[in-house]
Amino acid sequence: MDDKLSIRITIDGRTYPMTVNRSEEEKIRAAAKLINERLNVYKSRYITSGKDSYDFLVMVAIDLITKYMDKENKIDNNDLVSELRIMTSEVDDYIKKIQAL
Repeated sequence: MDDKLSIRITIDGRTYPMTVNRSEEEKIRAAAKLINERLNVYKSRYITSGKDSYDFLVMVAIDLITKYMDKENKIDNNDLVSELRIMTSEVDDYIKKIQAL
């Protein structure tokens, strides 16, 4: 069974054909929707700025990537805290063994 699907997404009025995994279709469509929503926010915020669509797409890219990086850092921090808990537990166990001698 072919797990690929041909779809078209539209961003800023331009259509992009894509071949995606079926399991990814919903996420990709949601991403395109989010990009368009963020584009509209920037376009309405800077309507008289004389900026073109490329400028707005760059703003959206920076906005979304910084949000991604924030989430990635949180995940890294959670992993670090988890690892520190494990190490603390191991040190506590070692101290208890030494004290029992």
